Order: sequence, then C-alpha cells, then structure tokens
Amino acid sequence: MKRKNLVNGMILAFSVIFIRFIDVRVYDMPLILTLALLMVLIYGGIRLVERFPALDEPVSKRTSLITNTLVIVTIFLAFFVLGL
Repeated sequence: MKRKNLVNGMILAFSVIFIRFIDVRVYDMPLILTLALLMVLIYGGIRLVERFPALDEPVSKRTSLITNTLVIVTIFLAFFVLGL
C-alpha cells in the first residue's frame, strides 16, 4: 500500500468529522449543502495529495494497520465524545 492511500483515507475520515461537527454544532445546514461541502473538501484534499511525489512510496503492512486502526478509533471517539 502506498502512503498516498493512507493519507486519502485520513482525508476522507477527518472531512466527514469536520463537516458533521459544523452541521451539528455551528450551523444546521441542509443535506444538499452538507454533501456538496463534503465532496468539495474531499476532492480538494485528494487533489492536494496528488501533488506530493513523496507519498508514492510504499508502507509496511504493520504501519498501514496501525494507521487505519487509529483513524477508525478517532472516528468513533469523535462521534461519541462530541456527540455527533
């Protein structure tokens, strides 16, 4: 697995948390606006990651597993602790 794939997964997870936090705590957005902002944020993040050639290097299975586990734990904690 490449580093780029791990970073894209992190972008996806943290974009969902960020937009959901804004939707719940700051401003109650209509669903279509929430989805549009989420798509723009994810697309922009992925396009930004494409510009870094250093992220094309492979990572070990252990690093991949640890990173994915931390991202999943962060999602659960964010949704339960912040009440999203």
